[in-house]
Amino acid sequence: MSETLLQVENLRTYFHTFRGVVKAVDGISFSLDEGQVLGIVGESGSGKSTVAALLSGRYDDYEGNVFLGGKQVRDIDRAALARYVTVVGLQARLFAGTVADNLRMAAPDATDEELWQVLELARLADFLREQDGLGTRLAENAANLSGGQRQCLSLARAILHNSPVYIFDEATSNVDVESEQDIMDAVCGLARYKAVIVISHRLANAVPARRIYVLDHGVLAGAGTHEELLAGCEAYGALWNAQAELEKLSAGDAAMDAVADSEEVGADE
Repeated sequence: MSETLLQVENLRTYFHTFRGVVKAVDGISFSLDEGQVLGIVGESGSGKSTVAALLSGRYDDYEGNVFLGGKQVRDIDRAALARYVTVVGLQARLFAGTVADNLRMAAPDATDEELWQVLELARLADFLREQDGLGTRLAENAANLSGGQRQCLSLARAILHNSPVYIFDEATSNVDVESEQDIMDAVCGLARYKAVIVISHRLANAVPARRIYVLDHGVLAGAGTHEELLAGCEAYGALWNAQAELEKLSAGDAAMDAVADSEEVGADE
């Protein structure tokens, strides 16, 4: 029987602004077991990243309960919390040095074999074998890698950290389609034996989740599987249709650009 690693009960938090008290998250409850994926989706400003901050202990001013491993998150010291929850965000924090140096920040005693294992899971091993392997040098912020490669390396380091709970907070934003698919494939693989939360404005990334929670200005607008939400949650259906239309337009623009490039090449010949 799987273990419940995360329990959230009637979570509420507020921000104080010049306009007064603003409700950031209001009355959200859910649980997450080992070997499960949970999705949290919504438009920008809906409260998604606030939930990530609360669950990871970066923000502890809340009402209700957030239990990690049976303990209230605000009562867990920072070191223990960092071992229990790993957050992979939009901006990968990578440093000048080798790939191995960056990976071993998560596990200083990891063997080379273990490093290659996580690189395989993150779909980055083949690329690095064409470079200098684990000795491939990175510029500050890994500026000599593409955005997708930086995120894949950040994911490999997160997997090496080997915590019970993983939170992916907009981890595929601003990467190319191929890298996004690689990252989501690795996330789904990780979820076979970890508890995983996928927080994303892009609904397609949350489709594999056991349960998806839809936030709208901090309020829970719906919860269920992808199919249940399409059938019964107006906010989710509207977001899904809008994103599908945008992707269709983007695909059409890309096809037109390809045709134009082909015609230019033909004219040059």
